[in-house]
Amino acid sequence: MTQFIRVFQAAAVFLVLATGAFADGATVLTVTGSVGDANRGMYDESTDKFFGYHEVDFDKAHAFSLTDLAALAQVTVKADFPKGGDVHSFSGPTLADVLGAARATGETVTIQALDGYAVEAPLSEMIAQGAVVATSRDGKPLGIGDFGPTWVVFPRADRAELKDMPDDRWIWSIFHIHVE
Repeated sequence: MTQFIRVFQAAAVFLVLATGAFADGATVLTVTGSVGDANRGMYDESTDKFFGYHEVDFDKAHAFSLTDLAALAQVTVKADFPKGGDVHSFSGPTLADVLGAARATGETVTIQALDGYAVEAPLSEMIAQGAVVATSRDGKPLGIGDFGPTWVVFPRADRAELKDMPDDRWIWSIFHIHVE
């Protein structure tokens, strides 16, 4: 029964996102932790059901809509995904610019996907490797079921030193970034 409830909750979130509700300025990415420019309050158990499902608790956060992300400087990088696969063009703001907009500072970043997959890494490494919070691939917006609405990618085809980089930091369908 618990598994059914979890699947139902996840399906409900995916349905809302997949119907385009996020196109109207709804939050698609939330940055928590050491945030200097919070634009939303603390975790609210009564309304933040998805955060509660993933056991994400916070005192303050910076929420981004797709419009907010599009307002940041955009970069386009070339990358193969999966490693050794076809090369695509990915566009979106850099991770550094997203965190800069939230005035988030720290040494460690944890990036979490809608399905619960999360990666913790040194922030300096992610930035040095050119992490991009992609919102489109080959000029098309990323949607639910297509790695979106946001996906952390790296310029693996543009930078020779990244050619052997494994795929484990390529987190798709991200909804949450925690910085500390």
